[in-house]
Amino acid sequence: MEKPVPRPGLIATILVLMATAFLLRPMLKPPQLQEGRVLAGPPAWTGAAKLSDLRHQTDAWVADRFPARPYLIGWLNAARLAIGDSGSDRVLAGRDGWLFYNDGTRLGPARAKPPLTDAEAAEWLRGLSGRVETLEGKGAAYLVVVPPAKETIYPQFGPAWFPGPNPQRTSLKLAALAARTEPGHVVHLRDPVLAVAASGTDAFSRHDTHWTGDGAYAGYAAIMQRLRAQGIDQPTRPLSDFRPVVNGVNPPRDLALMLGVASFVPIHYRGYVDPAAESYRTTWLSERRGWVAPQVVETGQAGKPTLLLTRDSFSNALTPFLLGHFGRVVLTHIDDGFWRQDLIDRFRPDVVMLEVQEHGLGFSMRGSPPVSEAAEARIEQALPNAPTHGPLAPSAPSRGRFVRVSAAPPSLAGLDAVVPITTCAVDQALLGPHGLMVAGWISDLSSEPRPVQGALRLSGPAGDFVQPLEMNQVRPDVGAYFKRPVVEPSGFVVALSVQALPSGTYDLRVYRRSATGWIGCAGPKGLVRP
Repeated sequence: MEKPVPRPGLIATILVLMATAFLLRPMLKPPQLQEGRVLAGPPAWTGAAKLSDLRHQTDAWVADRFPARPYLIGWLNAARLAIGDSGSDRVLAGRDGWLFYNDGTRLGPARAKPPLTDAEAAEWLRGLSGRVETLEGKGAAYLVVVPPAKETIYPQFGPAWFPGPNPQRTSLKLAALAARTEPGHVVHLRDPVLAVAASGTDAFSRHDTHWTGDGAYAGYAAIMQRLRAQGIDQPTRPLSDFRPVVNGVNPPRDLALMLGVASFVPIHYRGYVDPAAESYRTTWLSERRGWVAPQVVETGQAGKPTLLLTRDSFSNALTPFLLGHFGRVVLTHIDDGFWRQDLIDRFRPDVVMLEVQEHGLGFSMRGSPPVSEAAEARIEQALPNAPTHGPLAPSAPSRGRFVRVSAAPPSLAGLDAVVPITTCAVDQALLGPHGLMVAGWISDLSSEPRPVQGALRLSGPAGDFVQPLEMNQVRPDVGAYFKRPVVEPSGFVVALSVQALPSGTYDLRVYRRSATGWIGCAGPKGLVRP
């Protein structure tokens, strides 16, 4: 085996950089850095750990907390960006200093990779029709709002290898199919935002993933036009009604922060605020705080309708324009579920709106109510080659019953010793008087097929309950994201009976068997069983 060749020049350069960073650190303000990951924790000695594992843990902990680390990352990545290179696998360097987010697919959704299948499209349409029909039965309107991705508006500033957005990408195909099966309930905001960019006004900024306030205003105008067609008789407010804020205290610049170059590049972002919002009153619906936490905004405008807005981070620039059109606005994040039947039953909104950036549109209909035969016929006519019933349709309520953890069968032993993981998601969790609907995925990303045995656990003051669950739903999106088809059978979609479950507030967790024991994933907190 060949011995490694010494590189004294490289070693000397590294030592000089480290020494310089240490010497200058007291005199320099540290670069702004947000890596978007959890830094390594201190090494854990359990007695059974191997020395090699302990060494790797120690190396990771020391490397992540090296005092000069932010300076070295910032300086190095600023130098790399100057030559058109990125120092992070989550950020793509484009032309003229533009940055783009990499979800692991290198702008795959914009390139229509992977392509949308007829079966996936049909299942998505079933979810849309189920929501529309459910709300129409309550006299409410449903609208899906789709902001475009940055690379689809400014492809000319994308990486040199990016061919531009594919007109057959998932979001455009779904919007076109929705226009045939449920006309007027999906508004894709590509065209109005493209018009802003064509006018010379920034619709996106160079150093952030999200649209600017000007791009969001164009989307707002299109939304109001669609709401008027659905019976919300209110005019679009002019842009002059809102106060522009350039940069502000904490301007959006997430991509620059991921690289650690936010202190080295000129940040420019214009948003807008509604002066009337100073009189609005916010009530939190859980112990959580922050913009992603569920909340109710009372605008004090009597006689105006109620809006339930389920949103992602693109809503931050959009909601200032929308709030003034409603007397009450219930805000919830898509991480807590794309469909919130519990909030619909509680607040009885006049309009339910889902705002989801185009790359997330394909996953946004999971956990929807069932559809009518008439809707199935429309979907079959639009997609005659698709299966009549898709894999994500919710099952009938299980005949099994939640049991107390203390009385759980031997097959569920060991849940309290679970190893928590982050490679999982609870996409939907709706707890009502009679049933619990849960959808999501969980995987240890092993290259070997894993058992399908899993479990759901509800814990709260009313008790600690568990029920077995099979993890056998195919999730092509998970396999595509991790580029490992073997992890596709990691999903679960199930409706469970909760007739015997005591009333109360519960936290939900999901478990799955692995080769070494149980792995676990935290679900939403504060699910209320009436």
